[in-house]
Amino acid sequence: MRRGLASGVVLVVLAGCAARDGQSAMPTSTTRSGPVRSTPRTASLSPAGLVSRTVVIGASVQGRPISAAEIGNPAAPFKVVVVGCIHGDEPAGIAIARQLEHEPGDRSVDLWVIDDLNPDGVVAESRQNAHGVDLNRNFPYRWQPIGYRGDPQYSGTRPLSEPETQAAAAFLDRVRPSVTIWFHQHADLVDNSGGNPAVEEQFADETDLQFARLARYPGSVTGWENHRFPGSSAFVVELPAGPASPALTARTLDAIRELRAPTST
Repeated sequence: MRRGLASGVVLVVLAGCAARDGQSAMPTSTTRSGPVRSTPRTASLSPAGLVSRTVVIGASVQGRPISAAEIGNPAAPFKVVVVGCIHGDEPAGIAIARQLEHEPGDRSVDLWVIDDLNPDGVVAESRQNAHGVDLNRNFPYRWQPIGYRGDPQYSGTRPLSEPETQAAAAFLDRVRPSVTIWFHQHADLVDNSGGNPAVEEQFADETDLQFARLARYPGSVTGWENHRFPGSSAFVVELPAGPASPALTARTLDAIRELRAPTST
């Protein structure tokens, strides 16, 4: 059964902002090697004004590109952002995100998908990036120094010290999402992450995952988003260990499709 989002909520699954004349903004970010311009790698525009394109929003420590795919209607006020992976040893969400990139566009949604925010960590099968930093402890909200380089939750030398988190923060600031979905592993649940609990619990119901509250860590991206964008809902989806099963993948994609902008009454 199709259900809409709670009143007043806009969705982002990692989503872009509409720009003038119905064109999406082209985000830029800065890395240690200088600014990275988000130029299209592929792009197509349907007669209905739907787009399917990929832009580069930044680069990893080792220079691997970090890309975002836009699918749908750039002029739609309803923005959706999905991030497949932030911890390199939790990659199951990448496959789901890549399937989502091939979804047909919907005029009611401007969907952006970042399949992998930590490509160096994925290659190394490491939670951290190539500097040994846990990217999900490196965002500014309530950041504090944790551990040392190589520790599982090392938070870096300062907030946004890493090119990957710089790219994500610049992109999200440009998008100003209302909902962002971040895939993790291996807890097999949807986290009550501090955004709109109705949105998060609905997603848990649609995916048949438990809805529970995990510990709130300093420097997490969901904490930063929910603080920076009042009224937003950034939340964590913890997939089970190992690759996501076809059944769970199908339920997750359906849950994303079920999320819709609120209708006025």
